[in-house]
Amino acid sequence: MTERELDPKSGIKISQLVVTTEDKVGMLSEVSQAISETDVNIEAINAYGLEGKAKFYIITSENQKVIPALKTKGWQVEEEEVVRIDLENKIGALSQIGTKLKSAGVNLLYCYGTVSEGASPCRFILKAEDNDKAIEALG
Repeated sequence: MTERELDPKSGIKISQLVVTTEDKVGMLSEVSQAISETDVNIEAINAYGLEGKAKFYIITSENQKVIPALKTKGWQVEEEEVVRIDLENKIGALSQIGTKLKSAGVNLLYCYGTVSEGASPCRFILKAEDNDKAIEALG
């Protein structure tokens, strides 16, 4: 089965970049500029600053093309597995996912999402202690 043939609500494993930089004004601009200069699209992003460091969780259309560009800036770059779920943009969609994960005893380490207006799909990203168990629960 290809990615497009999967039930979008069941979730698929994908790779995300974790970029650690100095926490200072303008880091979003610097990181996103470095990625755009590689002609790669950012599909999802979450970022925060803590104790002098900024951490960016980024899903791109082509991670392997982006990694060298980010590393040349002196930033720490890692790849990690996460689960992507495409949801309908409707009331209760996320609640249904949460209920399935809870029923299966899946502990989330973190999650984030994107939303669009209207009937456009929403993208929900999660990292669980056991990503395979999360996907099984969502299936």
